[in-house]
Amino acid sequence: MTELHVALLMGGHSAEKEVSLNSGAAVEQALLQLGHRVTVVRELHELRQLGPAAVDVVFNIWHGAEGEDGQLAAWLALEGYRSTCGDFAGACVSWHKDLAKTLVAAAGILTPNSQLLHRMEELAVNGEGPWIVKPATEGSSVGLYKVDDAKQLQQAVSAAFAVTDQVLVEDYIDGQECTVGLVGEVVLPVVSIEPANELYDYQAKYQSQATQYHCPANFAADWQQALQADAQTIYRVLNINGWCRIDFIVDAQGRRWFLEANTTPGMTSTSLLPKAAAVHGWDFTQLVAAILATADNGGQDE
Repeated sequence: MTELHVALLMGGHSAEKEVSLNSGAAVEQALLQLGHRVTVVRELHELRQLGPAAVDVVFNIWHGAEGEDGQLAAWLALEGYRSTCGDFAGACVSWHKDLAKTLVAAAGILTPNSQLLHRMEELAVNGEGPWIVKPATEGSSVGLYKVDDAKQLQQAVSAAFAVTDQVLVEDYIDGQECTVGLVGEVVLPVVSIEPANELYDYQAKYQSQATQYHCPANFAADWQQALQADAQTIYRVLNINGWCRIDFIVDAQGRRWFLEANTTPGMTSTSLLPKAAAVHGWDFTQLVAAILATADNGGQDE
């Protein structure tokens, strides 16, 4: 394998900084095992100092807006860097959950009814609940709430506006939370999730030892195949063009509900993409190599 000089973006300043650092440490070790030279980059000015001529590829593991909202992908492409960010438009629409839901619904895939709020006064209490309240632009289930009545809904929306300027209120779907990872054209096995508590939030994802993961998923094989087909459709509809993880809920009737797409999934010891890759037959180092192979120049001409 040809040695590459890889600039590894890790850390950052978002609420997911700790996840990014843990993911980055694991990815760094895998890249070194693959025989590549790695420069860890924690600030964008450090990458500017290196310059595109000195870097063969940028491996992005910045979570949150600075790594996932499309702006980084666009800048890297314009500057001439090859990167694992994929298409900037795909990153942008995936980051804005309401836009992603609109496009996916237009493709005929179910997604929970929702309302996007820019201020508290826009909240309309429809139905009797329960609801999910979350930032419209955030990851790792940061700021996620489940509420059961109108009073709790108002409190949760108010709390969400303390940390974000766009809030998404969704109908709660009772079912099995699960996810499908894609690396380029490879669709990984479905992972189903049993959180320790009712909600698969940040604590359940990264801190709880009681959350259980099943891969292959613990429901019907034909449902799993349908989820993988949905994930492929969503990958193309959102123009992701790289690697990602797409999250769903499957209800008791087997209906598949799209929740969101993550264009820079976690790569920690508890992350879902490495679990699915292992069942596919890739160890962590092989997964990193496969992600690295998706790197391009964001659709810009050579």
